[in-house]
Amino acid sequence: MKRMEAIKQLSLCVITKNNELFLPDCLNEMKETADEILVADLGSGDRTRELASRAGATVYQPQWENDFSKIKNFCMERAAGKWVLFLQADEMISPKQRAELRLLLRNPNAEGYLIYVDYRQDERGISSPAQFLRLIRNRKEYRFQYRSFEYIPDEILYSLQDSRLRIAHRGERTAGWQLKERIRLLKEDQKERPQDGYVRYLEGIELLNLEKYEESAVQFELARQAVTGGCLYVPHLYKCYGYSLLALERYEEAEQVLTEGIQAFTFYNDLLALRAELYRRLGRSREAVEDLETCLALRKRPNAYVPGPEIPPSVLQEMWEEMGPAP
Repeated sequence: MKRMEAIKQLSLCVITKNNELFLPDCLNEMKETADEILVADLGSGDRTRELASRAGATVYQPQWENDFSKIKNFCMERAAGKWVLFLQADEMISPKQRAELRLLLRNPNAEGYLIYVDYRQDERGISSPAQFLRLIRNRKEYRFQYRSFEYIPDEILYSLQDSRLRIAHRGERTAGWQLKERIRLLKEDQKERPQDGYVRYLEGIELLNLEKYEESAVQFELARQAVTGGCLYVPHLYKCYGYSLLALERYEEAEQVLTEGIQAFTFYNDLLALRAELYRRLGRSREAVEDLETCLALRKRPNAYVPGPEIPPSVLQEMWEEMGPAP
């Protein structure tokens, strides 16, 4: 019995750099949830390491090699818990959801969980669902790849589920250095993996966030051509591609892409919402309402195998009120 109690269930890992403003609150809030806390510090010049030690964390100072995957893998190799949770220093999980998080660890059918991150609008417009993979079973074969927006390929990590949990940012000032560094390192991934579908998809997102729709559409099409199998990010790829084509008013292509995505990923209801908007613009109101009705019905029974919806209910409600029930 004592031996079982000694087994750690959850390791919290935080990658830091000059985060003395946020880190103490993050670690103190998570003390009762995590069985151990690891901090990988990338060269702080402030009191980050000192404050982490005071909070009971084991502090490491790995060499920064311009590669977030190496840092995350470094953490996983040193974590003793059966599960690993990654948070940034300025992130928080509500007390109620921290209790729910512990319950997720008992699910024998899950190897990882997606946790939605509430990015501030001025920091991040559209994000890949791969960035929401924050809670992972600690197996030696699960190792991240790519320098910038780290990702464990689907053929390695399977049985992902939606945790229904949310990560929020703390206060108005946030530790945005990681995002800036990731965007910089995306160019390195582009050089090293120029034909990689995931890298093309990430490049498309960055262009989409800059409202460079023509260029983003090119990258999304190249990513779609390179995709083999149903990867975690592929439903979102179809959505972003369809959004770019809608912005360009290339409606025939948008319908083709969105319909292909809907056929492949039936439960990803954001695709239906976008196609409803397309049909509304084209004056095909009956088809628009049918898609919207299906979308709203699917929202009531979410599916764990596709990313959660990003289009807010308020937008769907406005569309519904404008179009009304199908004639």
